[in-house]
Amino acid sequence: MREQKDYDLVIIGAGPSGSLASHQAALNNPELSIAIFEEHKQIGKPTHCSGLVALEGLRRLGINSAVIRKNLMVNEIKRAKFFAPNNNSFQIRRTKDSLIVLNRLELDQYLAVCSEKAGVHLHTDHHVKAMKFVDHRWHLFIKQRDHTQQFSSQILISAEGSRARLAQSIGMQIPDRNWLFPALQYEMSGLHDFETDCSELFFGNNFAPGFFGWFIPLSDESARIGIAVNPECSGRTRLYLDKFIRKHPVLNKRTKRGKVMNSYGGVVPASGPIKKTYSKQFFLVGDAAGQTKATTGGGVNIGGYCGRLAGKYASKILSGDYTAIQGCKTYQNQWKSHFEPDLSLMKYIRRMLSYLPDKLWNDLIEIARSTQISDYMESTNIDLHGRGLINYAVNPDVLVNGLRNSPHLLLSLIRGFLH
Repeated sequence: MREQKDYDLVIIGAGPSGSLASHQAALNNPELSIAIFEEHKQIGKPTHCSGLVALEGLRRLGINSAVIRKNLMVNEIKRAKFFAPNNNSFQIRRTKDSLIVLNRLELDQYLAVCSEKAGVHLHTDHHVKAMKFVDHRWHLFIKQRDHTQQFSSQILISAEGSRARLAQSIGMQIPDRNWLFPALQYEMSGLHDFETDCSELFFGNNFAPGFFGWFIPLSDESARIGIAVNPECSGRTRLYLDKFIRKHPVLNKRTKRGKVMNSYGGVVPASGPIKKTYSKQFFLVGDAAGQTKATTGGGVNIGGYCGRLAGKYASKILSGDYTAIQGCKTYQNQWKSHFEPDLSLMKYIRRMLSYLPDKLWNDLIEIARSTQISDYMESTNIDLHGRGLINYAVNPDVLVNGLRNSPHLLLSLIRGFLH
């Protein structure tokens, strides 16, 4: 059967944001011709994600709880422990919304299948090389194996990822590449002496300069262990990760008989939200729009929610309910009103934390432990924790304790807001 060349709506990228955008548009108007173009041969590969997400956030994306627990969830996390460079730590227990460890490959494939069932045309191994806007339509030049084809679409949604090459090619602002942190993660088996319901984060410039390392249990003998590092350390990420596993006093014993089963890398996006996320009949969603938490780099739930908004308003434009500019502006206004305040706060927090020397990390962890940060954060929305952290930081007890123990932390906070 001859491949269709012209569509009402095209989505670039079949990650969660792209698939949810296409699915929402198809549900809103089943008469639309919609396509997703994914550059990789298999949906969900290669994997770039630690897979730790808030369970309630996934539910808000419309994913059935039974599907999550039966098909997508690898493990459930009830606690998080934070380690300073000197190995002092504090713990936060989740009393309401738990975290789950995802099989990210299964999530991406499940969402893509949902889109196909709704009537969306899914094209894998189709790499969009260039695009241009002519006569009120987007024209896409797409490489598929060894030849290039041209497709067109009235509306375009880009979910291409944090490097946002195509968005940049049409003059849009893209995430600041100075805040895209190189990351690498191993899945290891043969581990011992850890708690399966507790994820762990490790701070300090000796092992993960500029960001942090993580240990995310998968079972009673396996885990995902990874780090992200300052972009200045690009090219040495694997050296830092191997050092982290071999020499960190918390990890070296539990990983001594461990075996690496899988290895995957990418970048952790921590640039914060970009100013404008639309152009002519064009929506930008997910990592490409900076719809991620700069504190952790997570963006599945927020980017997925924004993808659904983009699909909703793209379908309204195509159905004649909105003009193109009205639909695009409404999309931006809605996602920014939901998320931008917290995402911007997390951006400033990240800028502060990435410059902390180890001594201040030790001070910060001690202040958090002694001022009972867990009381503030245990019921905070995991996906929108920026305001929770700021409310904790400006609590009088925390301010007094912090200034008494480490006045340099205040200077680091100011530096973060000015950088």
